[in-house]
Parts: sequence; C-alpha cells; structure tokens
Amino acid sequence: MSTPAMTMPRRGQAYIKDQLAGLSSVELLIRVYDVAIASCKAGDAQRLSRALVELVGALNFEHREIAVGLFRMYNYCLRNAKQGRFDLVEPVLVELRDVWSRIADERKE
Repeated sequence: MSTPAMTMPRRGQAYIKDQLAGLSSVELLIRVYDVAIASCKAGDAQRLSRALVELVGALNFEHREIAVGLFRMYNYCLRNAKQGRFDLVEPVLVELRDVWSRIADERKE
C-alpha cells in the first residue's frame, strides 16, 4: 500500500520518464550515484540500499576485473549502510561518481 507521500501524479511520472529516457547509460549511473549520495546525507539506509542494488544490477561481468572490483565496493557500502555507517559509504560513492562523471565528460568531447 502506498502512502500519499510515496505516490506521484501521472504528469510528474511522465516528466521524469522523459527526462531519464534522454540520458546515456553513464548519465543514468551518475543519477543513481546522486540518489545514493543523497541517501547517505539523509541517513536513509533503505533508499541507499535500493540505489546500491541498482548499481550492482548494472555491472557488466564481461569486463570481469572491473565488475568484480565494483561489486566488492558496492557490497562494502551495503554492509555499512545496513549498520548506519553512512560516513564510510559516502566518500566511496562520491569518488566513484566523480570517476563516472569524468568518463561522461570525456565522451562529450
């Protein structure tokens, strides 16, 4: 059951869908990192966990070495988020977001 605070008018949902549809895969990742970082700041372990699960789901294990490294970092973040250690999680996510942001900028050039 959803509460009024959890529901969004259909126009708002359509607007967000349109905004996200125009983003590249890297830009979408950056948005997920933004949600995760904001969740750390707010102390919202549930929302942070959902964002981290999305990041894990986006891993491409065809590039095994990189994917396994990121998986381990996300797992570290999940464990600490469940224990309320947002101060340990946030800097990891900020650094990873910065890397993806640089990649997005390089692709635009």
